[in-house]
Amino acid sequence: MSTAAGSGMGSSVGANPDNMAPTNAIDGEGCDRKVRVLSFGIDTLVISVSGELSEDFLLLSEMAKEDAKQSPTREDLSPLPPFLGHNLMMQAKGDKGMGGYEFLARSADLAVKWKRPNGFKVAPMVIEFRSVLLWRLGGGGWNAIDQVVAWIRQIDWAREVEPATGEVLPGRCEVRVSMFHQCADLQGWVPTLAELGGIVKRADSLDVWGNDGQKYEEEGLNWRLAKGDTLETVAAGRSNRVRMSIYDKTKEIRKSGKDWFRDVWAQHASYDPDLPVWRVEPQYGREFLHKHRIETLEDLRLHQDELFRHALRWFSWRDRQVTDLDHPQRWPIIPAWVALYESRPVSAALPLARVAAPKLKQLAQMADGVLGTFMAKTGITDPVEALERIQAIVRLQKGAEGMRKVLAKKREKYGLVAAPWAGRQPLADVADVRRVAPGAGLVPVHRRLHQWGDGFVWPSS
Repeated sequence: MSTAAGSGMGSSVGANPDNMAPTNAIDGEGCDRKVRVLSFGIDTLVISVSGELSEDFLLLSEMAKEDAKQSPTREDLSPLPPFLGHNLMMQAKGDKGMGGYEFLARSADLAVKWKRPNGFKVAPMVIEFRSVLLWRLGGGGWNAIDQVVAWIRQIDWAREVEPATGEVLPGRCEVRVSMFHQCADLQGWVPTLAELGGIVKRADSLDVWGNDGQKYEEEGLNWRLAKGDTLETVAAGRSNRVRMSIYDKTKEIRKSGKDWFRDVWAQHASYDPDLPVWRVEPQYGREFLHKHRIETLEDLRLHQDELFRHALRWFSWRDRQVTDLDHPQRWPIIPAWVALYESRPVSAALPLARVAAPKLKQLAQMADGVLGTFMAKTGITDPVEALERIQAIVRLQKGAEGMRKVLAKKREKYGLVAAPWAGRQPLADVADVRRVAPGAGLVPVHRRLHQWGDGFVWPSS
């Protein structure tokens, strides 16, 4: 699903979260006061904008970049329109990292990079939202997102001509989500090093930092506990997929200077400025979003709450039970995690995750292995005869209708909308195998399959 810049992308779809979660505080053991979620929203967002920038805009970009080398502090050079009354400052250098973007402009609210089309499937523009913008405008970040979407329409996109009438149409573009972070800030819960054993996660490793800013090694944890060190940050996962970060936000804002967060928390009636605030921050990368069909801002708006719940299941904090170490999923959830989970309303379920279909070469190798095992067990020495027997067994067990149902499920699982061999002659039966590879085993069949494409059509008869 794609969204044109002029197609009303700012319309409300799903529930907009506030900067203030419901006050469903839950008592927690060892907490100074009740566990409470002070705020919830989108803290980081990166979107890609696909479309064709006008040639005039690109020429102005080149001139602005050259002028920025001579006057790096001028704020009126960028060809981008002002955002909320403020110009974006053109940078003398682009972003030559991933994507190789030639042009870069920044403000306190946004960072925008763009480039000329180069034939690669990379969006010509990427926009990064600053945290201060997402929180300043409220609405859990969605007010800022809607403002940026309206601003994108003001950029000089290449106009199109209607072939039939010759009418000049406004330039169009599509916005997609590349990466975003959610966050929930809690008070009344301070995790400790001794409680790390209660973390149940699907990630391979766990990264831990202490109050001295040093990364903890697992073997040195007991020594640090004995020293009385305290926990500062816990993280697990991969940035291009899912990553969960949990850290002392009050300590972080002293370093980053984001003291305005205290004003956000003060909107919650139970906020205590004398107690620490801890942040739980799931981060979702492009690979994960694409897998779960979160492509557009509408998709994100619709599924945001269930994404957060998914992250809390993917990485959960529990009360470790030494009497049942083999079944961590049975351990009780700690009160802070219950408060987080219940703070979000139930929203639309996540779409079925995409599963990459095996490559044809892999399927052929798997088929060779199964066929060899079948021949060894049955004593059959002719692979064609073995295939006939296998086909007869499958048809006897499932029948043609049963196999069609299996095929439909496989197509849904792998996202195959239509038969990849549509319009081509499939292998209808074993007789085709004989014609393709008489007495030569399966290797030529693999070659024929490879020429046809990655798919399979079960015989209809």
